[in-house]
Amino acid sequence: MTFYIDKYNIFNSINNDHENEITLGFSYLNLDLYFDSIEQFNCILEINSNNFIAIILRGITYFKLEKYENALADANTASKINPTSASSFILRGETSSWRNLFKISTILQGIFRLEDFSESDINSALQKLINTLLFQGESYYSLEQYNKALLYYDKVSKIDPIKLTALSFCGKIYYSSGQYYKAFLNLNKALEINSCDMTTILYRGEAYFKLGHYNKAFYDLEKVLEKYDDASYSHGMFLEIKSNYANALTLQAKICFNLQRYEETIKFLSKALVINPKNKSILTLRGGAYFYLDQYTMQLEI
Repeated sequence: MTFYIDKYNIFNSINNDHENEITLGFSYLNLDLYFDSIEQFNCILEINSNNFIAIILRGITYFKLEKYENALADANTASKINPTSASSFILRGETSSWRNLFKISTILQGIFRLEDFSESDINSALQKLINTLLFQGESYYSLEQYNKALLYYDKVSKIDPIKLTALSFCGKIYYSSGQYYKAFLNLNKALEINSCDMTTILYRGEAYFKLGHYNKAFYDLEKVLEKYDDASYSHGMFLEIKSNYANALTLQAKICFNLQRYEETIKFLSKALVINPKNKSILTLRGGAYFYLDQYTMQLEI
């Protein structure tokens, strides 16, 4: 089981107190000598029970031993000692997720008899497992660690093949990593479940654009704009809706630009600039459209 110690920025705060002992305990931890590591950190904490680094590293060691309750206890203690440090919150969050997975897998692997549980209990356990896997996947997605995120979404898909969130995120991951056809396949499956999910439609439109299917892309983008048309647009709309609206307009403009339909390009970009008036990419593209429109007009006049 991997615990990403690289997320932590705790060693900057090591001082001369117990520095050698902490280094030794950390060496044991890196060598997978977990019991030696815990013994080392326990010795430090017997002398100074508020040693933040020793508590965090002992918590990580407990995590590796799958002693999640002990790891959570150390995470909570560390957060009381240093409420502003992210280390304790990361340890607590990741431990909570894996603790839920461990409890659920214990049931699903048959350590307890399934007949001891009602259908409602089993469904609840499965839903908790799915939510935990989705949380892990979204965490890696936000860190742009797409391959790791896909592992968790694939697990969700095996449990629930029609889980919209997993399919949609798989599509986004494939899109972000330049695998546009795979993105299209996953987004298509997601839209078979919920044909009205605007974010998924927008991503499919972008995948069509990257694949050169401009008419299909334009059709998807029209759907998004119909949902967020001028009548519904206001300065108080949700940020995600505003972003989707602007992205759809900008992508339509790019299609028109590639097709040398510069007047339409300018029209779409001008509408997008109402939402994002300082967006450099939109301004640059509109400037290019004006330039090529002038060139095109001059050629017609000649």
